[in-house]
Amino acid sequence: MGPVFGLQGKLADWRREGFIDADQAERIAAFEAGRGRPKLALALAVLGAFTIGVGIIAIIAANWDEIPISLRLGLHVAVNLGLGGTIWYWARQHSPDLEARVEGGVLLLSLSTLGLIAHIGQSFQLQGTTAGLLGGWLLLATPFTWALARGGLNRWVWTLGLFGWLLATLDEHHHWLNRHHLMTSCVALSAAAFYALRAACPPLPPAWARYCGQVSVGAVIAGLTIMLLIVQPLHGHAASAETQIDALIGAGIGLLALVAAHLLVPSDRRGSLRIGLGLALALAPPLSILPLLLSGVTGAIITGVAFCLYWIGLARLALMAHQTNWFRLAVALIAVRVFVAYLDAAGGLMATGLGLVLAGLVLIALAFGASRVMSWGKGRGA
Repeated sequence: MGPVFGLQGKLADWRREGFIDADQAERIAAFEAGRGRPKLALALAVLGAFTIGVGIIAIIAANWDEIPISLRLGLHVAVNLGLGGTIWYWARQHSPDLEARVEGGVLLLSLSTLGLIAHIGQSFQLQGTTAGLLGGWLLLATPFTWALARGGLNRWVWTLGLFGWLLATLDEHHHWLNRHHLMTSCVALSAAAFYALRAACPPLPPAWARYCGQVSVGAVIAGLTIMLLIVQPLHGHAASAETQIDALIGAGIGLLALVAAHLLVPSDRRGSLRIGLGLALALAPPLSILPLLLSGVTGAIITGVAFCLYWIGLARLALMAHQTNWFRLAVALIAVRVFVAYLDAAGGLMATGLGLVLAGLVLIALAFGASRVMSWGKGRGA
């Protein structure tokens, strides 16, 4: 209690000097008192609840065949409804002490919902697919996850489920999509649709809107980087005509869709920084298909130059936004791409000691140049 009494004295002094008012002093005291509250009781309660849950699961598993289907499913639905009502009540309290409970409850409800769908399929011997399982989970979990979840863990669980459903759906229909040259288009439209969620009506919670923008931008840029940095050096010949047609159609659709998704948000139409970001996103689909269209030395040169110019543009945007970490990432990726190009050019020299010596010198030179450029970028960012 000593620190609390000491804090009360400081708060009284701050109130007399006019730094804070009575309401602010009361909230600060409550917050500090909550920080020092012992957690042992809560930890024992959570452990006890977990033990009871495991015991109930063990009893049900031991008597699975003896329990009627209606009773099993009814209890599972009742548990979900009770858990959802409890989470909703906690969320309405707007108490910092309950935020961890809300996040944990949403995660538990999300996993229980996935288990309920699998439970229904197992009880009635339904022959479903992975895409159907994840699609049903998204349909049920999305409303309460978006409405109640505020932490990063639940957002990432939902995103992984969404990406898993997308991949499973594409795999399930890949023959039809390839036959109609729509595989690349579906991937590009998925990224654009996720980016367009920032302008959803009714609007998403601000944390979710920012998250959708960050994930979609990261996915588009990461996809381009993988294609030009990893796929192109490993791709020794041009793709088939069917694959090229699919890629060209998808690149055009992706460019238009990403431009439209970027322009849906009014603030993104103003300022050179936001316009530049929109241009970078729109250029990603056309540039990412270059390894599928070009081969040989000419293709390696074009894709290498395109990669470096693209990340130089992103580095410029990072400087304008004072994002030194993104600037450093751009410099590092450009250095790696230059080194990959050197490996391609060295060819058989890498099998000799001279090739290894030259590779070491190139790495040292790249490290020195990158450190100088990073220092310059850090100064500009400051």
